Amino acid sequence: MPVTSNRRNDGAWIRRHPLAVAVAATILACSGESGDLRPSIVLVVIDTLRADAVSAYGAVEGTTPEFDALAAEGLLYRRAFAPSPWTLPSHASLFSGLGVDRHGVGFGGQMGLPSELTTIAERLRDAGYATAGFSENPLVSAPFGMDQGFERFVAVTVDDLRKRSGNSGELQFDIVEKITAFASQRDRSRPYFLFVNLLDPHQPYRDREINRFLPSGVSVGKAWTPSRLEQTADLICDRLPSSVDLEILHGLYLGGIAAADAKLGRIVEIAEEASSAGGLVVVATSDHGEHFGEHRLLDHEFSVRAPVLEIPLAVHGLPDTEPGRIDTPVDLADIAASILRWAGIGAPPDLAGRPLPTRPSETAPTGADLLALYSDEPLRTPEKWDRPGLKPEMDRNAKREGCGPEDRVFGPMAAITRWPFKLIWFQRYPAELYDLSWDPMERSDLALIQPDVRASLLEAVRRLIDESGLTHGATDEAATPSAEELEVLQGLGYVE
Repeated sequence: MPVTSNRRNDGAWIRRHPLAVAVAATILACSGESGDLRPSIVLVVIDTLRADAVSAYGAVEGTTPEFDALAAEGLLYRRAFAPSPWTLPSHASLFSGLGVDRHGVGFGGQMGLPSELTTIAERLRDAGYATAGFSENPLVSAPFGMDQGFERFVAVTVDDLRKRSGNSGELQFDIVEKITAFASQRDRSRPYFLFVNLLDPHQPYRDREINRFLPSGVSVGKAWTPSRLEQTADLICDRLPSSVDLEILHGLYLGGIAAADAKLGRIVEIAEEASSAGGLVVVATSDHGEHFGEHRLLDHEFSVRAPVLEIPLAVHGLPDTEPGRIDTPVDLADIAASILRWAGIGAPPDLAGRPLPTRPSETAPTGADLLALYSDEPLRTPEKWDRPGLKPEMDRNAKREGCGPEDRVFGPMAAITRWPFKLIWFQRYPAELYDLSWDPMERSDLALIQPDVRASLLEAVRRLIDESGLTHGATDEAATPSAEELEVLQGLGYVE
């Protein structure tokens, strides 16, 4: 039997969410049920959500009750990894089923998903699915090719971000309302694929009216004004805030996660009521994590370390699947192959991802390596783009003025995980090796203690880098994204 949610029968939930009940009534009044028994599929990305900030993983309490409910009734993947520490490459892998070494987004000035790649939305649409996407992140939008295959795609713009009212202001973009409209108007003769990106945890952090995760007695506004919060990505290495301030920033971050999780719950309830005879499969995950002082870093640049690559992943609603915890290491690219399988569509053999395991006893194929890449390429303002205050070359060296060689934050880098070992390759520094089974935060470098493991993984990562041509022999020459792309990157703090 399918794993189904009992939350829609919860009278307390109905009292708290009368809007969703009204939506459900509208939908149920629509024309007849579809005879198509394929499931509808919802894919929700909570942007910038690291795994240990999700209460289902046990390191914190009460941050994500909605995610936790999905995980308790479905499958929780305890070792899920992002292929990149930032949004564009990770979403490109999520949508294409390819690794960063294959799609190349984020390297050589390639800011958008190449149009020649076929996305899962395109495959689902061509197979008869209704496809819709809603994004609070302006990077996950049409200018970056992320709308490929979606019949309807609505995303926040940089102007929307700027219209936030003060430090505690919300986006003037009600994503739940827009999803509600889609659900109430959709053609029920077709199953649907719904993608959602929720941006609440992303920097700059905001002081929310209700936030249970701040230190007791803290008054955020005195030390962390809106303008100072916008500078947090620059406060790394020698500029790192004090332990007290890091605790405050982490509390603000957790408050953003709680806000996104509440939206997740509302979206799932609406999606459940909008699903047809085939039922509903929900995937909840993230595109990357965030640093809070580990390795003297904040934000999610200049790193392929655990805080930015280890992400949450839960799958809910798979037929004939018992709830469970999956320890097999998986990657975001695996989600594409899985969604195609659940929809009854054959996944192309050239996809890098493989279907997610659904039973705890299942193990990863022998020799399966998970690769993550970061380019560290400077960006140049497009010619004839006259914008006051913008430097011709938008590199990120100003953020690293307080960093030295010991911080290892300059140049391209890659990580290869062959569980339990993870090797971090740097173009400019010696490689590091960690055993994640007992050192999940990567504090004890085993490169000299385990030379054979280091050599094997170093050979593998160098081979992949050479084959891709993305980071091998990279230079400091500035790439030139389009004016629109650069404005979005600047609005999210990736460039100054």
